[in-house]
Amino acid sequence: MNSEQENLDTHPVSEGFAIGDSVPTIDIAALTNGSANNKSDSAIEEIAQACREWGFFQIINHAVSSDLIENVWKYTQQFFSLPIAEKESILRSKDNPWGYYSNELTKNQLDKKEVFDFTRQGIDPIYASENRWPTDDHEFKPIMLEYFDVCSRLSYRLLEALCCGLNLPKDYMHDDFADNHTGFVRLNHYPVNDLTVGSKTEHSRTPGLGVHHHTDAGALTVLLQDEVGGLQVYRDGYWHDIPPIPGAFVINTGDMMQVWSNDIYQAAIHRVLAMESRDRYSIPFFFNPSAETKVSPLPTVVNKDHPTRYRTIEWAAFRGQRTDGDYADYGTEVQISQFREQT
Repeated sequence: MNSEQENLDTHPVSEGFAIGDSVPTIDIAALTNGSANNKSDSAIEEIAQACREWGFFQIINHAVSSDLIENVWKYTQQFFSLPIAEKESILRSKDNPWGYYSNELTKNQLDKKEVFDFTRQGIDPIYASENRWPTDDHEFKPIMLEYFDVCSRLSYRLLEALCCGLNLPKDYMHDDFADNHTGFVRLNHYPVNDLTVGSKTEHSRTPGLGVHHHTDAGALTVLLQDEVGGLQVYRDGYWHDIPPIPGAFVINTGDMMQVWSNDIYQAAIHRVLAMESRDRYSIPFFFNPSAETKVSPLPTVVNKDHPTRYRTIEWAAFRGQRTDGDYADYGTEVQISQFREQT
């Protein structure tokens, strides 16, 4: 990442431009019911254009049950309202990233948030670890795993649209995810109050933003955000607010999709402001490839006029290094720019 991007958090917030006028809200009913099959379908073209221009869009008519969403919100807020000692009983470690944490770094800067991460059932293939769950809430786990499955299915539909947008068959990338993708759900709480009170975790520095500027590591992210706001995306020297839309998901493309598309699709740089007057909650689902996937530009985006811009990335190693950088200050966080071909 270049020196300008390293200082992005100091750039101004746009006041005279409404991002909603450019980052579209897309009706994806045709994707969820299976009637969209090629790039000529309007939803597919709208998604491809949004990924080319912004790397961000919002979706409606996504077929995710409002009852499920309501339950996920309910149990998310209940979890974060638990006593700190109870949450820290399932504290993540360097070896096991699943569970609770309140000391996460983004680009070596402490974020003002607490999180709970979980993935599919069983031993995960990258960290060889299992989920940690609250012990006293027997409804929390099944609701969250149901949500994981629903987000997985939605992500496959979005992935198919992205393939069509690159002139590929819609199922071209299914094998890179198959039935063992390494996606995960994160429950986020951005509190107004200090997170260190009552914590046994040593917080060695003062947090600045809720989440400092970054791109997501995987293919795409499906985000459920509450009505508070605070999410911002960077473009052309300014930060722009992503306003909450009731019932919508926010979608952004990640690093692996930028590499697969040879920079046609952009991994969006985004951040979350620190909360000053009201707590905020959000729930991203990170759709990541299977552990053995090797990521390089796809055949339809490379030719003699547009040579490959990236060396092959082994996803499991990349993901492991990014997680290490989030957990503690182990040096510069791994970025796809480190894999860019020299021209």
